[in-house]
Amino acid sequence: MLRKIASMLLALTGLLIGLGALGHSFIGRKALDAGLTPLPIDAHTDKLIHLVWYFCGGCMLIFGVLVIRGAWMATRGERGALFAPCTIGVLYLATGVTALSYMHEPFWGVFVVLGGLALVLSAVLGFAAGPRVAPRMRQPAA
Repeated sequence: MLRKIASMLLALTGLLIGLGALGHSFIGRKALDAGLTPLPIDAHTDKLIHLVWYFCGGCMLIFGVLVIRGAWMATRGERGALFAPCTIGVLYLATGVTALSYMHEPFWGVFVVLGGLALVLSAVLGFAAGPRVAPRMRQPAA
């Protein structure tokens, strides 16, 4: 039961990470445009900033899908499936902590929470799977 609950919460965390792509790419784009408009930026740099902006949104969407997939595979007992959610959790947690300490904006707490959830829930799923036992070798008939 613990594994099922942790898996559902991890999938929900992945969904929130994936939905962050929509907020980043469409809602956040308005703030980006408002901040860039008064600046004397050449056309190439402006295009590059927007390209990187949408690339980050795409990464968030893919990260969300990978976390959801990892949660689904972990419910099936595949422990190796937790590598992606753990890696994404570390990235989100490190980004959130660094940005919070550097910029002092509460928004970055979202990254801390999502990264922390991905790590904790992956750990719960890993421990709930029980100890890993090496497969027994079949002995040849005598």
